[in-house]
Amino acid sequence: MIQTEVKTLAPNEFQVHVTVAQGEYDRVYAAMTSKLSMQAKLPGFRPGKTPLNVLQQKFGPKLHEDTVSELIQTHYVAAIEKSGLIPALQPLLDVPAVQPVSGFEFTMKVTTWPDVELKPLAKLAFDEVTVDVEDADVQAVIDRLQKSQVKFEVEAGRAAEKGDQLHIDFCGSIDNEEFEGGKGEDVPLVLGEGRFIPGFEEQLLGKAAGDDVTIEVTFPADYQAAHLAGKAASFATTVKSVGKPVVAENEDDLAVMLGFENAAALRADAVARLQDEATEASFASTREAALDALLTANELNLPEGLIEEDMRATTRRVLENMKQQGMQADPAMLDNDEFRAEVRGRSEKGLKLSVLLQTVREAADLSVDSAAIDAEIDRQSTQYPEEQRDQFKAWVRGQDEQMAAVRERLLERACVEYIIAEAATGKVNKPLSVWQNEQEEQ
Repeated sequence: MIQTEVKTLAPNEFQVHVTVAQGEYDRVYAAMTSKLSMQAKLPGFRPGKTPLNVLQQKFGPKLHEDTVSELIQTHYVAAIEKSGLIPALQPLLDVPAVQPVSGFEFTMKVTTWPDVELKPLAKLAFDEVTVDVEDADVQAVIDRLQKSQVKFEVEAGRAAEKGDQLHIDFCGSIDNEEFEGGKGEDVPLVLGEGRFIPGFEEQLLGKAAGDDVTIEVTFPADYQAAHLAGKAASFATTVKSVGKPVVAENEDDLAVMLGFENAAALRADAVARLQDEATEASFASTREAALDALLTANELNLPEGLIEEDMRATTRRVLENMKQQGMQADPAMLDNDEFRAEVRGRSEKGLKLSVLLQTVREAADLSVDSAAIDAEIDRQSTQYPEEQRDQFKAWVRGQDEQMAAVRERLLERACVEYIIAEAATGKVNKPLSVWQNEQEEQ
């Protein structure tokens, strides 16, 4: 019914020439003609009774186009299977304008994944990093909590000081006219945090609950609301309460403030969270070293079409992320050589790793069972309050895309762990604080 001929254009790029027998073309053409006959409404003929020669004269080009479309849809997949090729991209179709006297022909440009002859994993050499939680790491967490956990106790008659929290009502005006967005009720304000217009907070120092004060300020020249930028404004303000900051005097008080029974329970929680971070940091550091070693050991030439397709996808993701952040992409950015070089580098590295890890997965016969997936979803759910965890787990399990992403992450982790086990690794230990500083410097 169909014949295929494969021609190599370049490494991993092929042309598949497909020939459809005349009998198949005639069969489909007859089916298209019969279908059109039942639908056509021509003067002097009832539906289904229009002579064949009249239909061909009136709708000849359309019948041919519909036949060609049907033949391609019918034989597209079969032609690829018969070629023995596994496309990495959607094949590019081409229907020659000049067709043979008998039969019908079309071609497909097929790009395949490169073949890989994986170098022995035992010859890979890199350091396996273990990130350790030290007493200083735990103490740093306690110290940060001690500074950040502040409660405010309202104190009658207290004159506001820097660090106090005030609740205020205010109404702003420019040239004695109120402006949009210049009014607030029971707004909390901690003096010294600099959340309001420069000069606003300073004029509340020394004020007490019940005080009315007119605050005079000038909006900065670069203020985000252009219609207010650089203008002088007055804010009629009422102080409703003044609260002094209260911090825990010791670890037991801090623990109670945070909902723990005592300091020991607070520290145990801090250790557990830090240990989770250290475990992930250990894997992340070793993963990076393992994948770099895998890339270095295995040269891989990728088809240009594969790289360009991934670059387009990467660029779309960058633009979408910018859009979500309220940023407008500068067209010049997309044409910038440095930007394109960075995108190309990401695409090439990501594609090469995908091919190599897939090869490792197949060679080691690695898989992920449902129990591992359930455990991973349970682990992810701990990031949410306890009352929301079941809802999160149900949502993930109800989304095919999310489930596929979980499976892929677990499969990649299994591949990396297999590489680490097979390779010649050195052992490196580093404190969690050192690893954290390294991440901040990147």
